[in-house]
Amino acid sequence: MLRFSPRPATACLCRLQRQAVVASTSACSVSLRHASSCPDPNFKPLLPTEKAARQYTTPEGWRVYGSIYPSILKELDKHPSLYRYMTGRWARTPDRTALIQEETKEKMTFQQLHNTTERFAQVLYHYAEIRKGDVVCLMALNTIYYPVVSFSTMRLGAVITTSAAMTTVEALCHQLEASKAKIVITTHAFLHTAKEAVERVNTQTGRHTQALLLEDLLKLEAPAIPSSYTAMEEAKPEDVVYLPFSSGTTGSPKGTQLTNRNLTANALRSFPPIPMSEDDLIMNVLPMFHIFGFAAVLINTLVKNAPQVIMSKYSADAYLNAVQEYKATMGFIAPPIAVSLAHRLADPENRYDFSSMRDLSCGASSLSEDIVRRLVESSPGLRMGQGLGMTEMSPTVTYYGRFETTIPMNAVGMLGADTEIRVVKVDNSQQSGADKSAGIDADEGKEGEIWLRGPTVMKGYLNPEDTAKCMQDGWYRSGDLGYVDKRNLLYISGRLKELIKYKGFQVAPPEIESELVKHPWVKDCIVIGVPDQQDISFENPRALVVLVDNLPVKDAVRASDEIYRYMMRKMPPHKRLHGGVRIVDEIMKNATGKLMRRQQRTAELEYMKEKIF
Repeated sequence: MLRFSPRPATACLCRLQRQAVVASTSACSVSLRHASSCPDPNFKPLLPTEKAARQYTTPEGWRVYGSIYPSILKELDKHPSLYRYMTGRWARTPDRTALIQEETKEKMTFQQLHNTTERFAQVLYHYAEIRKGDVVCLMALNTIYYPVVSFSTMRLGAVITTSAAMTTVEALCHQLEASKAKIVITTHAFLHTAKEAVERVNTQTGRHTQALLLEDLLKLEAPAIPSSYTAMEEAKPEDVVYLPFSSGTTGSPKGTQLTNRNLTANALRSFPPIPMSEDDLIMNVLPMFHIFGFAAVLINTLVKNAPQVIMSKYSADAYLNAVQEYKATMGFIAPPIAVSLAHRLADPENRYDFSSMRDLSCGASSLSEDIVRRLVESSPGLRMGQGLGMTEMSPTVTYYGRFETTIPMNAVGMLGADTEIRVVKVDNSQQSGADKSAGIDADEGKEGEIWLRGPTVMKGYLNPEDTAKCMQDGWYRSGDLGYVDKRNLLYISGRLKELIKYKGFQVAPPEIESELVKHPWVKDCIVIGVPDQQDISFENPRALVVLVDNLPVKDAVRASDEIYRYMMRKMPPHKRLHGGVRIVDEIMKNATGKLMRRQQRTAELEYMKEKIF
């Protein structure tokens, strides 16, 4: 689950004026066609007494909540290809700046973005022999060339899959094997990891995956793509174009198949709730390998013809300096960044002008009211809040409605256009999202598992068995626990699924547990998420470990430290046991031997209240 955190913290919507950032256009080799219309953005604000969702009962007797935003389905049917829809939108403002690299100040207009994308597609076609259905893996930090690689891949009818630049060889091997990627595009800093992963995969599978340098590919020239190659013209709504890897409701990361229709729907329906225009300037620092940074920020900003400043790495000073330099009006951040900015802006020696910023969206998990208050005080009229998203939903589920001033801080906003949800009763036989449900509605206002359907629901995971575990009666079972109040506002109260949210990353406990049990002192274990003691907006993975029988006393005494250090060596930073290791006598399991994660976590939280660590 992505927990977007954009909620109006003040009733004032300050429309700040700033000078548009415009760059001169270089010689254009591709002529942009003017875009078709977008959905009507004149959506009326929700009043304090109005319902935030439609409610009705289906013939099956299900209680369903639907969106009050105007439907986008008729408009969606006009756009079978995300690539063609996006380039059509770019035609509206060809000479305006689309992308700015914060570190180098390099800029690209919408016309230049289209031209560069076409040239890069030519290189992929002729040099890498990328064709319809092939998979291209992009492993890089944020760069203005991220959309170039991504959309040039889609231009050829191929599929883009994105990987964290600082991933491990093992994790990249898993992604390359599962996706059957034909090439990995990376930069000099990460070439060693890419090459090692490619060599392993090729040895194990007999394939011929290549690791290629982005810098080298950008220097190449290639002939035009033959007119006989018609993948773009033949694109279908159901064609998979993007393959992010998600931990889903359980287990290790899974390839999530998102289609032209999924991503186009996500872009189309963002118009009414998000008042972003070409006169805004957006700060984009969230990692683009993650679907929030890729679809909810990068694509949704490009489709609205707004310029964005892209940062490859975050620091408070660099971010605040860019806001001041470019008079940025909107930003998309994660909780650790929000905390960092709040502290920096509250510093008496702060020299940065943050007053142009009118809208901050915080994703991945909720923010404390103290952090929201500090940020709001730093800029008159600044608005914040929260929403809900997940990879399997492309990713946005709810919007907080930026014209809305009466949504409670802990609500996740209003359902996106054409999205419907159910709240389904959960019993003790369900310990994860993989366990089948009786499909009975929870009582009104009571907690249950959130089920979803709509045009942004994924086509499925790469593995059909994984898909079958999370789909039931045509609904995607999210694994999130929540409830709906009397105004039909949605609240997320917990997780049925096994994921731990660490600083915006999804961490699957089974992945950590599979490494833990390899330690010779570990007989049994369970990994759960516990609140961070300094920042409650995220959880830390904690291991509860049962030691092997007859372990010498001298080893048992130091077991926690030894196992902790072992896992530090074995796991990437966000999957390490930041919540510590605790030795216990037994792990809670049901009669069939299944781990009782929810009950174990509840017991551990009670233990933490009583103990001082």
